[in-house]
Amino acid sequence: MSKINTNWSTPKTNIFSALLSLKAALTSGYNARLIKMRNEDCQYPIKNKHADDDFRNYCFHYGSFNTRKKIINSTSMSDIEKYLTLNYSTCYGTKEAMEVYYETRKLTLDNFKGMGCSHLVKVDDIIKFFKTNPDQTLHQRADIYIKKYIDPEGNYQGFFNIYRHKSDSPWSIKKFKRKLWVVEILKGKPKTPVMIKILNAIAYPLKFIPKKDTLKMDSYTTHTFSIGSINGLKFEIQIPKKFSFK
Repeated sequence: MSKINTNWSTPKTNIFSALLSLKAALTSGYNARLIKMRNEDCQYPIKNKHADDDFRNYCFHYGSFNTRKKIINSTSMSDIEKYLTLNYSTCYGTKEAMEVYYETRKLTLDNFKGMGCSHLVKVDDIIKFFKTNPDQTLHQRADIYIKKYIDPEGNYQGFFNIYRHKSDSPWSIKKFKRKLWVVEILKGKPKTPVMIKILNAIAYPLKFIPKKDTLKMDSYTTHTFSIGSINGLKFEIQIPKKFSFK
C-alpha cells in the first residue's frame, strides 16, 4: 500500500479552511483531493507548545545573573518559565531524597549534598526546612533565599535558575477526538480548471468572514479584525494592561 502524501499543509479542523487549502494546491498545479485523517497520522500534524505546570517535568537549563524584578518584567520568558524561576531552586542530592521530595515534599539534608541528582525544590520549602534546623549556618542560607526570592523590591542580584521541559521538543502533537480534513497530493495530471472555478465559487463567501490577529506588547494588547485582502476593511481594538485615570 502506497503512503498517503499529505505534505502540502497541516490538517484543518473545519471544511472551509480545508477547501481554501485544496484550492491553493490545485492552483499551484497539483492533482489533489480532500480526505479525513487522524491528526497524528498526517505528515505535518497540528502541534501545541507544552503548557505543563508540573515542576517535576522540568530540569535545570542554565543560570542567569539577574534580579527578581527583571525576571518578572521579562518579555522573552513564558509564564510557566517565570513561575519556576521565581519559585524554585536547583538542589543536588541523593536519588532517594529527590524521589521522596517529589512524592511528599519532605526535605532532608540528603537533598542538599551539593552533588548527585539535580532536582527542583520549592523555595518556600527550603526556607522552612533551613529555619527549623538547629544549624545556624542553615539559618543564614535561608536569609539569602529570602532576600533573593521574597524581597518585595526585587532588586537583589544573584544567579537565578532557568528551567526547560524534560521533553526533547517543546512541541507535542495535539490529539483530536475526530479525524481532520487534510489535502492529499495525488499522482497524475492536475484537476481541470472547472474544479478550480467550482472551489472559487464555494470559497468566495469566506472573504467576508473576519480574521482576527492579536499582538501582545508590554503595556497593551492589540486585536485586529480584517475582512478581505490588504485593501479590505480593518478594525483595531487596543487594550492597555493597566488602566489609569488622570
